[in-house]
Amino acid sequence: MNDNDLRVLKTKKALSQTLSRMLEKQELSTITVNSICENAMVHRTTFYKHFYDKYDLLVYVLREQFQGYFSLDIKQRINHPFQSAFSIVFIDLQSILDKQEKDEAFSKTIADYFLAEFQRDIESNIDKLTLSEDFPPDLLTYIYAANIGAILHWARNTDKPYDWAHLDKLFTAVLPVKINI
Repeated sequence: MNDNDLRVLKTKKALSQTLSRMLEKQELSTITVNSICENAMVHRTTFYKHFYDKYDLLVYVLREQFQGYFSLDIKQRINHPFQSAFSIVFIDLQSILDKQEKDEAFSKTIADYFLAEFQRDIESNIDKLTLSEDFPPDLLTYIYAANIGAILHWARNTDKPYDWAHLDKLFTAVLPVKINI
């Protein structure tokens, strides 16, 4: 199947936009492939030509949403993960994140997506990073992702509002690894 075919692009766009709209109104765990297809006016067999399941579609939505973030210079993303595009991306996703806050399936899917993307990102840019000799580079992915997740979770659950620049300062302060680029 040609991913650049106009019909394929239209189908994926219809399915991803439909899922995004549905995620603003109901938790992922309650959404079915049938309901996505019905709302997108796409036949179920067509859905399965493009996606394995609703989680695969969610990863597609995330990949589309975050492609701009991961195309930014790694120095910007490492040193300022929140300011460098999260503010732009998360503003678009805020209503979805609010609705999905307690949905474990959504949280697991998004965490797995980011862990895989951070790992791919760090592996492809490892030549640009300088870590201490005794630090395993593959551990950086987990530390990076965990710290971003922890700070986001904390910021969402604290009474005091914080801006993206302040979250970046907190990230730099708690990152146990100093990265030179």
